[in-house]
Amino acid sequence: MKTLHLLRHAKSDWSDPSLADHDRPLNARGRRSRRLLAEHVVGWPVDLVRSSTARRARATAKPLAAALGLTVETDPALYGATGEELLEIVRRLPEPAVAVVLVGHNPGIEELSWLLTGASGAYPTAALGTIELDCERWAVVGRGAGRLVAHVTPAELVGGR
Repeated sequence: MKTLHLLRHAKSDWSDPSLADHDRPLNARGRRSRRLLAEHVVGWPVDLVRSSTARRARATAKPLAAALGLTVETDPALYGATGEELLEIVRRLPEPAVAVVLVGHNPGIEELSWLLTGASGAYPTAALGTIELDCERWAVVGRGAGRLVAHVTPAELVGGR
């Protein structure tokens, strides 16, 4: 069995309209959210954290990866990917990895979650979904191969304290 954690980047800062979308940083709420997520995942068995190259995605992934004792790998293909494109990315994940966190963008993250589980669900900024996949190899992951076993938002993490 493989585990895929899907994380939408935290809230970005739109205060500088001259910045390209790819270069937008996190705003204060986004920085708080990434801290909450990092605290939430401490101790999780994760082998790989792979992020979009967008600044806000990398900034979301970095503390989470640090909390897991990992570094962030970036993949430019994650930026702006559709659900189908993300599924192809999942199929190319390294086989030794059993549990992976993908940090990306909507609508692709929601689309991938739906493709894998058949369950619709919202992924607001910094939402984290965990999907258990009924397969032993990433290369064979297909539509309906998994089930959503957890889904959390920063607001829920604050409420749970």
